[in-house]
Amino acid sequence: MAKQRKVGFATKLLSNRNYIKEVSVEGKATHKFNFNIGFYDQYAAQVIRIGNCITLLSNNFSINKETFWNTNYFEDLTKYIFWTFNRSFLFELTSTIDTLNNRTLYRCRQLLEENLIPYDSKIEDDGDEELHWCLVKNRKLKNDPKFEQMYILDQENRTALLSALIKKSNSDTIEENQPQIAFISPVTTESKSRSFLDLLKPINNNPHETLKLITAKTEEADFEFDLFSKVNKLPNGKNPYGLNGAITAMIDFFYQHNYFKKDYSLEEIFKAYSTYTGNSIAKLKTFLSEFRQDNSYLKHFNKLKQLKINKMK
Repeated sequence: MAKQRKVGFATKLLSNRNYIKEVSVEGKATHKFNFNIGFYDQYAAQVIRIGNCITLLSNNFSINKETFWNTNYFEDLTKYIFWTFNRSFLFELTSTIDTLNNRTLYRCRQLLEENLIPYDSKIEDDGDEELHWCLVKNRKLKNDPKFEQMYILDQENRTALLSALIKKSNSDTIEENQPQIAFISPVTTESKSRSFLDLLKPINNNPHETLKLITAKTEEADFEFDLFSKVNKLPNGKNPYGLNGAITAMIDFFYQHNYFKKDYSLEEIFKAYSTYTGNSIAKLKTFLSEFRQDNSYLKHFNKLKQLKINKMK
């Protein structure tokens, strides 16, 4: 992680006056009381009740279903806004996914996979002063149980939409004559057949070094399984309890820390891992749509998190 940048007084003043800021959804707005004296938790609860979203920036964002999937806006929505909209708006968004063209579909999926958590520290390196101060505010809010609902609802909405994007993109066949752009990597026969090592960013020009590091860190984190050896199934043909969560924690953690090439989706990485090790997960698509609520995943992910592993550039 980059060294924390010094933030000027003027920037802190601007950002603290907008400590948390409402993001209107479909034109709705709360009835604002005097929340400039520190009752930010009450303000957040009011914003969530009405079905609006929340940002830590001073920018005037707004959300509606017509522009939500516009990739020019979507990049900011994934990075800087807590998705605290209600179930009705979530339904509106999922119902419009079928109307997205393939270019938009894969770009939105990629952006959401890269930014599953808003205000993630990976945006720190090239951020401006206000963004750096927002990361400081975010760390404080995360440690305050009064804001737990904001973080939970944001993750529930992100997981639901990512699941819908994955389901749609995997059911579609990309037309051969459709123009593609460099950052799009649809699921093809070629990408499915790639080795797990091909998907890793190489350390010292050697993906084996990357694999060695990942293996060492899972051992240091005291994982219950040797994830890069074949783990025997139970007599009933199922994986041992906790294995699926351990696998997803390892892949998701190092995916978020940039150890995998961003040309590949999480599902492609899981399939390559399965081929490489022989360890498979039954009903993979279903499991991927809900794995962040799995107890084994949470336990193993936190073990890796405690090691303070640096992100790859």
